Amino acid sequence: MVAPAGLFSNRYKVEDMPDLNGKVAIVTGGSRGIGEALVGDLVQKGCKVHILANTPEHAEEAIQNISKHTPNAKDLIKFHQLDLGNFKEIIQVSKNLSNELNRLDLLFLIAGIGVAPFGLTKDNIGNHFQVNNLSQVLITDILLDLMKKTSEKKQNSQDELEKYSTRIVSMSSELHRTTNMDIACDNLEEFCHEKDALMLYGRSKLLNIYFIRKLAESHLPSLTSSSPILAASTHPGGVATEQEAGAAQSYPILGTVLEAASKVLFMSREQGAESALWAGVGQTMAKRREETQGRYFTEADGKVDTESDQAKDVELRNKFWELSKQVLQDKAGYTLKH
Repeated sequence: MVAPAGLFSNRYKVEDMPDLNGKVAIVTGGSRGIGEALVGDLVQKGCKVHILANTPEHAEEAIQNISKHTPNAKDLIKFHQLDLGNFKEIIQVSKNLSNELNRLDLLFLIAGIGVAPFGLTKDNIGNHFQVNNLSQVLITDILLDLMKKTSEKKQNSQDELEKYSTRIVSMSSELHRTTNMDIACDNLEEFCHEKDALMLYGRSKLLNIYFIRKLAESHLPSLTSSSPILAASTHPGGVATEQEAGAAQSYPILGTVLEAASKVLFMSREQGAESALWAGVGQTMAKRREETQGRYFTEADGKVDTESDQAKDVELRNKFWELSKQVLQDKAGYTLKH
């Protein structure tokens, strides 16, 4: 049964997915919520999945849950402990994966802090900005060379769509529309002060859209190159996940009501994963590649240009990238390669 929040969304189910045997994916936040559902779908199709998450107990529980419908899940899933609020850990884990894996077909950037209170990370940066945004830039940059090599090996395939099966997907949200406010992206200080939880989350989701659009425009190989990589940002829809607990912490009365209502009105995490799943493995994503590259989608196989006017701001998009580049250099000692 589809919850009211998902009644009018395009669907993309496991039976719509291509065979993924031999493919390798990395999923941040793959041990809970939408990330866990996405991992479960990928392994059903034979994909080897590396989960990056911070809590081993959650990962073990996820693997046990997934094993109920995919008996060989333990052979296909590997957990890597990672705190996305710690640049040192991100660099170490990402570099290890880049050196150890012989291919990387899919990078799903699902992990993130929801509508939750402001805090500072171990690197003394606003938690939403570092976890939801800077970590994505850093992980992607470290893994991009491996993804290019993976794509290059596919270009002799007789299957035209297989050539475009190397992809990067970032989880954004329609709540990016709540940030219709002054955003300068001039310096890190802007992202290290307490603000309303909804504004913090919405701003980070706006920056996810900027990241993918800029990545595709300026930092990924062209679609006609010898190593094309597709990228998209997606909205999961109204989904019942553990993030409602964060909203309840930020807004005790309204958040508690939302948490209760979500169990009835919101989509399951499985349906919430469908837009990202389509962006990652859907064949129409490849067929529409000139149109879909770097774009934001609110549903599987959806329309482009549905984001807010602020999300289309080219100047802010460029400033976000330059700020990310500077902060990673100053705070992590890491220079972007791409």
